[in-house]
Amino acid sequence: MSTLPDGICKQLFACFIVSMPLLMAGTTLGWSSPMMEYTLKGTAPVHLTSDQESWMVTLIDVGNVLLSLPAGIMMDRIGRKLSVYLTVPITLAGWILILTARQPWHLYVARFLHGSAMAISLIVSPSYVGEMASISVRGSLALVVELTYASGLLLSYVVGWLADYETLAIVGAVIPVITGVLMVWIPESPYFLMMIGKSEEAAQSLRKLRNCGNEEFEEELEIVRLSVTEDKCKGKLTDLLHRDRAPLIIVLTLAALQMACGASVMEAYASSVLYGTGLSPNASAVIFGLFIVVACVPFALTVDKYGRRPLFMASCVGTTLCHVCIALLLSQNDGYDESIKAVDGWLLLASVCGAEFFINIGLMPVLSVIQCEYFPSDTRGLANSAVVFTITFTSTIMLKIYQPVTDAYGKRANFIGYAAITFLGGLFCYFWVPETKGKSFLQIQTDFETYAWRNSKTRRRNYERI
Repeated sequence: MSTLPDGICKQLFACFIVSMPLLMAGTTLGWSSPMMEYTLKGTAPVHLTSDQESWMVTLIDVGNVLLSLPAGIMMDRIGRKLSVYLTVPITLAGWILILTARQPWHLYVARFLHGSAMAISLIVSPSYVGEMASISVRGSLALVVELTYASGLLLSYVVGWLADYETLAIVGAVIPVITGVLMVWIPESPYFLMMIGKSEEAAQSLRKLRNCGNEEFEEELEIVRLSVTEDKCKGKLTDLLHRDRAPLIIVLTLAALQMACGASVMEAYASSVLYGTGLSPNASAVIFGLFIVVACVPFALTVDKYGRRPLFMASCVGTTLCHVCIALLLSQNDGYDESIKAVDGWLLLASVCGAEFFINIGLMPVLSVIQCEYFPSDTRGLANSAVVFTITFTSTIMLKIYQPVTDAYGKRANFIGYAAITFLGGLFCYFWVPETKGKSFLQIQTDFETYAWRNSKTRRRNYERI
């Protein structure tokens, strides 16, 4: 019997397995960075022009966008487990194409497949983790989601740095095989089973994920039942746009903020931003990956203790300050002078890594927690699809405008803009993002229906004045 509360070992095991598709997503996203180096050195089996490289990188986002809405619908039709299981053959097929590629179109198809699998994993895995986790550890278990994704990125960066094209593809192909074997052992989400009317199966699933007494188990099962009422078993787009409008606006704003703060640009243009520090593109990528992984630790230690809002605001404040430092350092040299002083180079590296760190203690991981918490089971899939679409769309815009803004006004102009956006995002979090720490899905839904979170905040302020 587990010595940890609520059968946390069982939940951690299930969470790790269902997060493996995010590890696959991280490796597929990170693959493009070493692939650029292979192409530059002529060690890749496929020769790509700069235009073909652009298509190769972009097609993963195309697959991501096109599958975002179908993935949300699919998880409500065939279930969370089967939906996330589909990422295994899709990802494996992409890696086989990469391993045997001899023409550019092989890589195009592979990247589209990987983007499709990524859309499914980004939508379904966080939902499953939130639905199977106990209230007391729901935020902390999101660490596994963030950590597996970051580890996938880091794995591609490190293997791509140390090994050749074929080895990286083989490592990538092994991961979905292992994932497919492990996923046989996890149960379906109890919320989904309750939503489709299989109450006995829902109880069995919840029992597999818990290690608590009968009274506590029955209380939690009742919470699941009340959260998934009959009138909420036919979630439609109109429900999302009207009944769940308030949480949808908040979550989509935070999703746009996640990419508008400069996260995707710093990862994609690391070598450009850090030009003059003496770091190779691969070294920059590995350092970024390490900082993303390290940021998971303070997130896990604080998200269930201090709440979601403090992490969001601390993330926005820290990121804003780091962006201001980056803009000042780039203003001194405008990013183009090869004689950048060593001290300035290291300060620039520290500022960029600091921004990456602060982004990944709040803006990145907490969104995956609240996008599951804010919505009832019937619209959770649709909401997650909207989140993934918003993130991908915003990321594409930020990546497209980076170079034109740099050419017109210098690199510093981009980071001045990121600082302003992140600062405004911090104000938005303070005034509009409710705290959900320690609340059941039912409590959160009730709060949004009555706006109790806003009223309690007002009452607290009035009491402090008295």
